[in-house]
Amino acid sequence: MTLRTPPPPVLASARVVAYAYVDDVPYKKWGALYAGDTLVEKVPHLAIAINLGKDVDALLFHCDSEWEVLGTSGGPTIDEAKLRAELNYPGVAKRWIDLNTTVDKALRYYDETSGALRCSFCGKHSFEITGLVEGKGVAICRGCVEDFYQGFREPDDPSHAA
Repeated sequence: MTLRTPPPPVLASARVVAYAYVDDVPYKKWGALYAGDTLVEKVPHLAIAINLGKDVDALLFHCDSEWEVLGTSGGPTIDEAKLRAELNYPGVAKRWIDLNTTVDKALRYYDETSGALRCSFCGKHSFEITGLVEGKGVAICRGCVEDFYQGFREPDDPSHAA
């Protein structure tokens, strides 16, 4: 049996909503889950999570004993993600434990553990943006670079000429 510690409030930039220990639940291979070229089969922990960034479906994380995400599946809703887990781990429905992590708590945890990497101009987290360039103590996202570029391309207002 694996160590039974709860997961952190955030896994892979997603807020954990519920989790279950399935190390002692019979595994019934339903479908196939690949992470890259690796087939993910029986795992000791499952977690249901909601992405902190762009809104996507509910995530079903298949985790190792240290809560490292080995593979991801899910469904449009939390309930459907739980039903998907039930197909591989019959009986898990009675094992889900609510983590009750608020979005604010998850974001604080993410900031503490990720070094609070954000765009220094718009303040968005790295998971909310595409592309982030870091400098000495600052970072800028692609969106801000594009906005600044457009600002410099616009002709100067002649009424403000010296």
